[in-house]
Amino acid sequence: MIVKDFLKSPAGLAGTIILILFSLISLYVVATFPLNYGTKYWSNPKYWEDYPKLVPPVWLNYFVPYKLPQHYVNDLTKPTEEIGNVKKYIFTYNIDSDKFPTGIILKYMNLTFYGDVPVISLKVKRPDGREVTLIDFDGGIPPPRPGETPPYVRFVENSRTIILAADPQAIRKATAFANELGVTCTTTDVQQAGLVPYIVLGEPTSKTCAAESFKPLKGEYVFEVEMIGDPRDQLGMVRLVVQGAVYGAMGTDYLGRDLAQGLLFGFPVALFIGGVVALLATFIGMALGIISGYIGGRTDEAIQRFADVMNNLPTLPLLILLVFVLGQKLINIILVLVIFGWAGTTIIVRSMVLSIRSSQFVEAAKLAGASRWWIMRRHILPPVLPYSFALIILSIPSAILSEASLSFLGLGDPSIPTWGQILQQAFDNGALQNFAWWWILPPGFLIVLTAVGFVLVFFALEPLVNPRLRRQ
Repeated sequence: MIVKDFLKSPAGLAGTIILILFSLISLYVVATFPLNYGTKYWSNPKYWEDYPKLVPPVWLNYFVPYKLPQHYVNDLTKPTEEIGNVKKYIFTYNIDSDKFPTGIILKYMNLTFYGDVPVISLKVKRPDGREVTLIDFDGGIPPPRPGETPPYVRFVENSRTIILAADPQAIRKATAFANELGVTCTTTDVQQAGLVPYIVLGEPTSKTCAAESFKPLKGEYVFEVEMIGDPRDQLGMVRLVVQGAVYGAMGTDYLGRDLAQGLLFGFPVALFIGGVVALLATFIGMALGIISGYIGGRTDEAIQRFADVMNNLPTLPLLILLVFVLGQKLINIILVLVIFGWAGTTIIVRSMVLSIRSSQFVEAAKLAGASRWWIMRRHILPPVLPYSFALIILSIPSAILSEASLSFLGLGDPSIPTWGQILQQAFDNGALQNFAWWWILPPGFLIVLTAVGFVLVFFALEPLVNPRLRRQ
């Protein structure tokens, strides 16, 4: 009956939908993201070095007059094709934009070979059927040193990086291909103007060797990295990067971090902080409120005066001070929020207990010889529990907003991405000046939406757990 009445309320239905959606997203993140995601990935600039810096999300292309190229990063740890001593790593990239990608980068790591230095090449198959070889032999691989025994291992800690727009061999090959297309170019022209991506991914509109002389050739491109050597030779990882101007569902920040990942990881963190703080603070407040209201006397006076003091302290400055002193760890933030979160519940519960303790069933229990603790547990606690549950629901958004405030002030746990932390980094790194709205609006919107969801549930629950409101 209560569930039906709750769901009949527009506030209850809307709040439930929001919270179920957020809970499902949180479960997905917990199941798919590593627990050390913050330290291993989010706070590791090296992990994001091949991602575009401060670019908007892909769906922006639906709202602008011209389509921007998508950024492409893909890793292969195993050959796509393997025949004898030939291993091929094949990447596909589709161009449907009106602008050119700004660059093409090839990387590989953990090269292991047993004899002569393997031959590593790169060729591109274009949508028009043409094929251009940009690298036919990578001369940047150190040969075996005197006294070194196989297997020979190269590029373990730092990858071999080939930026095609700056690689002499790729520039020569692209220049020759431009001449085949009817554009008169020299290697100096191609190098100075950075024309390698324009030549490889475009078609000429004039014979002048300039960026304006090419337009993007739309369609699917196949990048084929080939390694020829001993059959035992292998590459640990091959990465192709095509540098675009839009990326992902939520764009990137100043370090190139995928904001969609950071926002997703913030869901379980926000619900965990809100849930733990609300449960602990409400439990403490409810226990002290029951003891204060039922026992009375000096115990009641001491608890209520302490609760009044805690309830009237300037919370935010003290939160900042304590987190600064204790350290910016998640457990410390939760502890401080609990310390300042129980007093309001104690005052409310105590007022409810004062009316309950004079009821007939409590007086009957006293006459029957029941102890104080038995009466508080069996007769005082049950009527208080439903309203305490509603208080927990109301306390969760308060805890989430408090954590977001601390993170926004730079006092959040730096090892864990949260919505408040993303907002703080956005304002500190000029998101407003750069009009990077995708870096500011989504975390702020999620913080507000989470708080609204819990508040709606509280408004729908309050008439159901408060008999006086229910009668009205």
